[in-house]
Amino acid sequence: MGPIEQQRTDTDEGPGATKPRIVDAALETLRSHGFAGASARQIARAGAFNQALIFYHFGSVRNLLLAALDTVSARRMAAYGPVFERAQTISELAFLAREIYAEDLQNGYVTVLGEMVAGGVSDPELGREVASRLQPWMEMVERKLGVLVSGSLLEPLIPARDVAFAIVALYLGIDLLSQLDGDHARAESLLDLGVRYAPLAGTLLVARQAPGR
Repeated sequence: MGPIEQQRTDTDEGPGATKPRIVDAALETLRSHGFAGASARQIARAGAFNQALIFYHFGSVRNLLLAALDTVSARRMAAYGPVFERAQTISELAFLAREIYAEDLQNGYVTVLGEMVAGGVSDPELGREVASRLQPWMEMVERKLGVLVSGSLLEPLIPARDVAFAIVALYLGIDLLSQLDGDHARAESLLDLGVRYAPLAGTLLVARQAPGR
């Protein structure tokens, strides 16, 4: 039994589908059929409701898919944000990145995000909307980098904003490439490499600048 079926009850079958149920159907469709296959008809079929409800509640399929992306982002931020903020070392962050990737893969979030990014490449308006939803993650990484390098010898050498952009872009690239070839082993190996060498990177942050320098 899939996630959509698990959430149904006798009272929400038929034409009165709620917005959360429609969003769940959109997520299921993105996972199983991709962005190109996420039509109103296919989403309605996945959730067993009238496709007219998509336009009644969301106005368009695009708005629904963005709402689905918002749902994924909110779930991920709720699950990982507090842990990320509490992390104090490069090693903790490397382990967390590995954990996030594994859980995103298990929940299908890797697929959903990758499909929406891919859809945004051919649709500039959608692309801007997807990019805006990645901004809070970049800002979170930027803040953490600022804390980690503050007062260290690396502080003048690491522009936190640019490096945060590079980290998020790398993560997205790993997601997309692993989906293209269907092999997640290389992505997992790269993340494992990050865990292995994180302590070495952390040693560069230990030496603090002398007062007044």
